[in-house]
Amino acid sequence: MFKYKNIAILGGTFDPVHYGHLLIAEQAYNNFPLEQIFFMPAGEPPHKQSRNLSSSEHRLRMLELAVRGNEHFSVSRYEIEKKGLSYTVDTLRYLSGLGLAEKIYFIIGADSLLDIFSWREPDFLLKNGHLIVARRPEFDINYIYRDEKYKPYLDNIHLMDTIMVDFSSSKIRQLVKEGKSIRYQTPDAVIDYIEENQLYRG
Repeated sequence: MFKYKNIAILGGTFDPVHYGHLLIAEQAYNNFPLEQIFFMPAGEPPHKQSRNLSSSEHRLRMLELAVRGNEHFSVSRYEIEKKGLSYTVDTLRYLSGLGLAEKIYFIIGADSLLDIFSWREPDFLLKNGHLIVARRPEFDINYIYRDEKYKPYLDNIHLMDTIMVDFSSSKIRQLVKEGKSIRYQTPDAVIDYIEENQLYRG
């Protein structure tokens, strides 16, 4: 017996979380039959090893503050607490083994879809998971229909036209470092946490 029928995972470093993350998750909830969306901060993301991340506890706490009050948003500690690099396919296997949900969706950007065959075990991921792909208006959907390697998995690839906002964690960090305002880019509770803990000051 599954706890949920459909859930979605939104992964990332969330250093810090911003309104772009929250908006994409809310749009996924509005457009797909999801019961819960889990924000899953990466412990050791393989693609960002060159940058020192804020501590896992800081990133988790900022997420918890950001999603507070939204009953269909949760925060997962799985990738933070596991040892080694964080790979999406490992997360899929773990959640499937728990029997958490009948269907597990991953919310990704269109750029990630174009890059997905460079991920670890992409065929397993595409066959056993479901992708909600947030695409920008200029994204050419015909690209994946023309590319032979996507064709076996088209039933598991779900495109979502989104309201796009150009928020960036790296830009937020830079603004904080420069002593500038980040108001309206991330929830006030996250801003307060950043200030109280002197994050991103360089």
